[in-house]
Amino acid sequence: MLRRLRNRRSIADTIAQFLEATRAHAGVAIWPAGEQALGNILRVLDMARRFEQGSVTSFRAFVGRLEEDAERGGVNEAPVVEEGTDGVRIMTVHKAKGLEFPVVILVDPTANATFREPSRYVDPKRKLWAVPLCGASPKELLDRREEILEQDREEALRLLYVATTRARELLVIPVVGDERDDKQASPGGKAPSDGWLDALDPVVYPGDRRGSKAAPGCPMFGEDTVLERGDQASRTTGSSVRPGLHRPLVGTHSIVFWDPSALGLDKEDDAGQRQQKILAVDDKGVVAKGGIEQHATWKREHDQAFAHAAVPSLVVRTVTEEKASTSTSGGVVVETAAGTREARPHGKRFGILVHAMLAAVPLDGDSTTIADAARIQGRILGASDEETAAARDVVAATLAHPLLVRARAAERVERETALMIRAEDGAIVEGVVDLAFLEKGIGWMVVDFKTDLEIGARKDEYVRQIAAYARAIAKATGEPAQGALLAV
Repeated sequence: MLRRLRNRRSIADTIAQFLEATRAHAGVAIWPAGEQALGNILRVLDMARRFEQGSVTSFRAFVGRLEEDAERGGVNEAPVVEEGTDGVRIMTVHKAKGLEFPVVILVDPTANATFREPSRYVDPKRKLWAVPLCGASPKELLDRREEILEQDREEALRLLYVATTRARELLVIPVVGDERDDKQASPGGKAPSDGWLDALDPVVYPGDRRGSKAAPGCPMFGEDTVLERGDQASRTTGSSVRPGLHRPLVGTHSIVFWDPSALGLDKEDDAGQRQQKILAVDDKGVVAKGGIEQHATWKREHDQAFAHAAVPSLVVRTVTEEKASTSTSGGVVVETAAGTREARPHGKRFGILVHAMLAAVPLDGDSTTIADAARIQGRILGASDEETAAARDVVAATLAHPLLVRARAAERVERETALMIRAEDGAIVEGVVDLAFLEKGIGWMVVDFKTDLEIGARKDEYVRQIAAYARAIAKATGEPAQGALLAV
């Protein structure tokens, strides 16, 4: 009903009815991040209302807009906390200007402070904006390379100052115990790099990397501050900062490097705690038994439905899959059409071309009809001139074979006919018969064309396939049937 009337009511109303019918609000509320998810759902409703104010009101158009926004990644999540309340805010350093927070955590220590090459040059007087394009840089930009890079470094220091002064009580700076492998060590002991937090290294890294002391109030630490190293890393435990209390290169303060193995880093979030709190006793001590029982019933029915749906009601196999397990192959003859097989083209495309022509050309077709069919089917398949000419000769020789002569005089002829038969295990076996004709007083003759260069290796397999076709036709029509493998 919602889908059928989605373009006859407002988009927001359709979404609201969908959420109400599925009880999405209650289901989302027990997620680990339920408040944020609910906020995002309500934001979608607001977006739908704003979208309807424009000229386009198609539900499909609104869904397309949501997909485009998701691909661009330009839509932020809905805010779930007001200013001044507890919560975590993630923002760039530029957006943090003018703001202060009790705790500030600087992230992404591997981000470069500046570009390796000048990014842009602006000359307001000349109204010039020079930037690289497709790997090529303007001459004005290259001429001022060092000047622009120096300006970028100064700007990076100003941004770092902004980031570090946003904290009122606590500033958290991420560090790595190992030195960088791709830099030469400086006299101070720290490898110079272009990370955006590198200017803080003198106040967080010690001069003696292994000269730590026991940290008051901390557990017993090991010998390494790096939990895991890549296979290509050249650093070892002896080169990292030793866990414990240190004195940095600059300043009178002390710092503590922790041993990551002493932290519970692999602890998984217990998503069930929030749901348990919602379903737990209230202030009067009354347990929400009704809700628990309803959920248990739903869960049981849900599992039963999945178990029932996991059992296929019908198994369908192709005759190609069935022929490997079929042993009966009686009543099949093997014939070969006239013509030289070794000198002509071979391959899958050539076989498809020949089968397409044999399905399209009348059984009494002349050379002109065969040539027209070869030209048309060759164009459709993109066959070469050599393949088209060879297919024309093969089809002409096939139509002259005694089996095809009998087919022209038959009482009933079927070409490229799909058939199905139920196997002993209940599965449906399906296939396509190249040619079948009914001769009065004799029965059906089932013919399968093969263009293989050498039939011998797969002869038994092909014979079983044709025998399966013959059994299916005999069972469907009540007439006797035999098969013929015709190598063309």
